[in-house]
Amino acid sequence: MNEFEKFKRVTILEGIPDEQIMVLFRHCRRVTFEKNDIIMEENEDKHSMFFFIDGEVVISNLITMKVSNQAGYSEAEKSIVRLRAESVGILGEMSVFDCQPRSATVKAFEPCVLYEINKDEFQKLILEYPEIGTKLLFNIAKILCVRVRRGNSDILKLTTALSIALSK
Repeated sequence: MNEFEKFKRVTILEGIPDEQIMVLFRHCRRVTFEKNDIIMEENEDKHSMFFFIDGEVVISNLITMKVSNQAGYSEAEKSIVRLRAESVGILGEMSVFDCQPRSATVKAFEPCVLYEINKDEFQKLILEYPEIGTKLLFNIAKILCVRVRRGNSDILKLTTALSIALSK
């Protein structure tokens, strides 16, 4: 299977005709990462998103907490989730919408193939090809909605568990 055939199978591109996907494909650059390579690092000031073609990644955040019986704080990296390319179509999408630093670290758990588009190129594409842009933005919005709903559910579970633990 050639690279374009792999690219067009990314779930975020559902409902977009091949000729429009080809336009997007030409605006991206292919990047590969070996196992344990950092794809994105939490708090870095880079603004691009990745179409995740092949491989598996681990997403983590750095947490800071007060260490018991000490007067200081300790930092630890907390793994949040492992994701396969087949289950998630994009990574880093928030960075093409705002100017905030990366919200998490993404590390290759195995060799990965991604296609990167930077914020300026993405915004240019949306303006030049509004039909493609509308479909892409709608699909990204759907993904973000799912993630927010899942996050809300996780927060509810955690606050409930904390409430029960503190009431004992």
